Amino acid sequence: MASGAEKRQYGRITLEEPLQGWIGEIAVDVLEASVTGFRVIHGARFPPGEARQIRVLWGSREMRFSCQIARSMLFQLAKNAGEKSVYQSGVRLEEAFGDSESVLRDLIADRVIRALEEQKANWRGIPPAGNYTYQVGKGDRYRRCELIEGRWRRSDATSSEQPVTGFTVSAELHPVQVDLLCKTFEASGEEGRRLTRILAELSIRKTEGTPIRKYEP
Repeated sequence: MASGAEKRQYGRITLEEPLQGWIGEIAVDVLEASVTGFRVIHGARFPPGEARQIRVLWGSREMRFSCQIARSMLFQLAKNAGEKSVYQSGVRLEEAFGDSESVLRDLIADRVIRALEEQKANWRGIPPAGNYTYQVGKGDRYRRCELIEGRWRRSDATSSEQPVTGFTVSAELHPVQVDLLCKTFEASGEEGRRLTRILAELSIRKTEGTPIRKYEP
């Protein structure tokens, strides 16, 4: 089984271009995203543990969550009186407003598939990852897929834990999509496998930590 730190790494993506966002009225740049939180930089320190709301723009779509500041630290010290120091914070998502949860999952899937396609330039016989369309499971049934000695072992599971040599998806994910994940995982290197696990995690509504609950204001 993966450790807690490894599991957090599985689901985290770095954004090539930061997204514009706001925590309360303070502007932030979103550098990393996962289904449970963001890493942001900004010009004012936030007290750790403080409850806030975060709003993030992705093109014409908007995400809005209640959140908690998990940590906040100095990232770059101002060099003179005319500059501002830059801070970096980890934001833990709690409540999702409207369709924000769906928008966040679409953002992550878009970035992961794009990254996988870039990695697959030299692969042979692997369908494009763009054919993958995740569906979010509604229950607590999962399917674990493990690559053991060059062969896939698939089994029903009651835990959403991600194995080191494979991945876990919702039991509701279509078999064709599971096959595509298996082929992508098997043919890729370490980073490609991490990205494949992220796609697998997107089919699981309940993630590590506090589940994101959809909330209609």
